[in-house]
Amino acid sequence: MAGVGRFVFISTCAVHEVILDDRPLDEAHPLWPLSHYGAHKAALEKFVHSYGLGHNYNICALRPTGIYGLATPPEQSKWYNLVQKVANGQNIASSRGGKEVHAHDVARAVGILLSAEGTAGQSYNCYDMYISEQKVAEIAKRLTGSQSQIEPKQKAPKHQIETKKLKDLGMKFGGDELLEKTIKQMIK
Repeated sequence: MAGVGRFVFISTCAVHEVILDDRPLDEAHPLWPLSHYGAHKAALEKFVHSYGLGHNYNICALRPTGIYGLATPPEQSKWYNLVQKVANGQNIASSRGGKEVHAHDVARAVGILLSAEGTAGQSYNCYDMYISEQKVAEIAKRLTGSQSQIEPKQKAPKHQIETKKLKDLGMKFGGDELLEKTIKQMIK
């Protein structure tokens, strides 16, 4: 492999668009994507498995969910407009949300996989938490002292993504603390 000692393929949670209710949503769950994007990543993961398990090459796959963080410029950050609306006192009513992981956590996970033993041919889910726009708005309201009214419409996902396999290698996600820090950085 051209002298490369290790390789981490960045896949996606979109390999799991059809989710079975009778088993955990872990790395052993069948890959059933519905989009061309998810199907492409799922196919490439099979190459990761074949090189890692069949040819003993130190390659693995990381499956991040939606990735958030402070972009450059900040105006391109996920939730930036929502945070600004709250800071300006606008009322918020949204039931949207998603399974998210901070960009720093993705980088941390890659670092772990580049040095951990026994990862060849494996896949690892990379997910911190479900983040609703309501939660983002409530944090922005608290940080700014805004008078914005936030209508409670928060929903939760039906299935939780299991990350024990990555956590067993030493991964710790940033959680609420990193989310709040990111929102604070978006406030003008």
